[in-house]
Amino acid sequence: MYRLFLQDRLKNQKRRMTMPIDLLDSFGRKHDYLRLSITDNCNFRCLYCMPDEPFKSTSSVELMSSREIFEIARVFVHHYGINKIRITGGEPLVRHDFENIIRQISKLNVNTGVTTNGVLLHKYFDALEECNVKNLNISIDSLDREKFKYITKRDLFQPVWDNIKESIRRGFNVKLNMVVMRGFNDDEIPEFIALSHHYPIELRFIEFMPFTGNSWEKAKVIPVAEMLDLVSQHFTFEKITDQKNDTSRKYRISEESKGVFGLISTMSNAFCAGCNRIRITSDGKMKNCLFGADEFDLLKAFRNEEDLLELIQLGITRKHKEKGGQFSEMGSVKNQSIVNRSMIKIGG
Repeated sequence: MYRLFLQDRLKNQKRRMTMPIDLLDSFGRKHDYLRLSITDNCNFRCLYCMPDEPFKSTSSVELMSSREIFEIARVFVHHYGINKIRITGGEPLVRHDFENIIRQISKLNVNTGVTTNGVLLHKYFDALEECNVKNLNISIDSLDREKFKYITKRDLFQPVWDNIKESIRRGFNVKLNMVVMRGFNDDEIPEFIALSHHYPIELRFIEFMPFTGNSWEKAKVIPVAEMLDLVSQHFTFEKITDQKNDTSRKYRISEESKGVFGLISTMSNAFCAGCNRIRITSDGKMKNCLFGADEFDLLKAFRNEEDLLELIQLGITRKHKEKGGQFSEMGSVKNQSIVNRSMIKIGG
């Protein structure tokens, strides 16, 4: 039955090559957002992202080239109506041809964003503006220089902070991502919250998630309900409207606040029912879920001049209802038994 459904769908698509079709999974979720990793290399070594063991980046021959990145992305945009692309890594700005990649992607005329650790942003502000890139997600897990150095293994807090302020000054839509870990940076939540009052940003607190090699423990996770309780001890705040596919639940301290803060409850209260995301790793594997074990080799198919459409459809229809089918409740998570890559190998 499924094979006939897929064949009919592909036949209809070929008849309507100029009319994008919705990319739907078996639960009726429409996918219109592509997260595209261009490297698994990074100039930081963050604890929650990098595996504990020695790490080797993917060789250049195994990575998607800039042309392959563009052509594969174009398939998603033209055939499936993808309207948002986020360039991720690793750290995407360490790739030598990053500017060429972003200029090529800008030709697709979709909402384009970049996720970065921020340390190299000053080199690319002009190019990002020229390419009409509006959205920057910048990871920063501590405002304390020594903590920042501990978690990233790099003493680079000040250039990151300077680039954050310059991003704001230039008018980018800035989101600051903080992975909250109990006993490490949870005491900084009030200081981060204050930033959302004084700056026009979205400050996002993310629950610590399990990936291969990142020493995840349930005890280190602070559920968003507990985060909200902690915030309430320091501030009054109000709920604001979330958009349909938002992963964060947003709040603000007051109407006078220049920005907002959001909570991303990946572990304690998953938002899988509204997921519209597809991920492609830097070596060209499509993942239909951040936690999913299944991968679909688009790069190999592209290099063999095979039709990508059937493989993409297969990957989406095999998407599980939640969390890659590997766990449901946070209490049932056994990190050692999860089949996945490290976060840096997946792309955020």
